[in-house]
Amino acid sequence: MPTNTHLPRLRSLKATALAVVAATALVATGCTNPTSTAGKVSYFTEGVITDIEYITIDLDKYNTTNTAIVGGAVGAAAGQMIGHDTKGTLIGAGIGALLAGAASTFMDRTTDGARITVNTNQGLILVDQPFSCNYKKGAHVRLINQSDNTVQVQVLVDGRYITAEKNSPKECPL
Repeated sequence: MPTNTHLPRLRSLKATALAVVAATALVATGCTNPTSTAGKVSYFTEGVITDIEYITIDLDKYNTTNTAIVGGAVGAAAGQMIGHDTKGTLIGAGIGALLAGAASTFMDRTTDGARITVNTNQGLILVDQPFSCNYKKGAHVRLINQSDNTVQVQVLVDGRYITAEKNSPKECPL
């Protein structure tokens, strides 16, 4: 009875390819969101919240198209390593693109938001932010301009400004 000596190596190669695909996907999604603002100069405006409207915000954090392209390329490489033919490469590319695109879409969700109207020295400003229990009519706020054309909202609480944390409206005391 003939034995296939290549079978254990093929299984090992498939496991290695799968590990490479998973690691690459994690690295690709992990590198898209910077976490530090150290050293950046910001300008701010102070004002008072005059109105709050509850809205839904599309987080749109990840670029699904780019993620699917990277997933397809990694999948194609893994498919070529496993199948050693065009069919394996195409199947790997398809699976990689679908998995990466689906993961990106799953991670891009909506969240409870607030459209706050802030009365400042420059006039009324509308700001869409994730909902926070700290947003109340009459609250003093600081709007800090970010380099990516967004603002960070800080609310004056007990004599000091704190960054408004994201909450669900259900978490807020009445």
